[in-house]
Amino acid sequence: MSNLAPDQDLAPRAPLSNETTLVEQWAAVEDAARVVAMLAGRSAPRADIDGQERVGALARANPARAEAATFALHELVATMRAGLDALLGAHGTSANPQAAAVRLWDEYTRGRAKVLSEAEIALRS
Repeated sequence: MSNLAPDQDLAPRAPLSNETTLVEQWAAVEDAARVVAMLAGRSAPRADIDGQERVGALARANPARAEAATFALHELVATMRAGLDALLGAHGTSANPQAAAVRLWDEYTRGRAKVLSEAEIALRS
């Protein structure tokens, strides 16, 4: 038995609520954006409490109305995950990842705007 992973850490946990899942995904995207900004040579985005609250409210909204915003968030998560993996892989080589980081930053800003726009529509309905 390893001391690195005590038994209780391996026990299944209760499933996360939809609200927790969406808020954690949003936080992960925002954290990834800070790394992408650094690699792109841009200033890191400021913490956006309003955006986080909107995503939390979205999770409590009618699922049918929140579907487009939830889909947009999942798309943004997938884009950032794949893009950041590639950037971090290139960062340790002789390649300069700045141009790719700028492109991923642009994708992040568009995707983020889409999530917040769709969330606003879902919450107004």
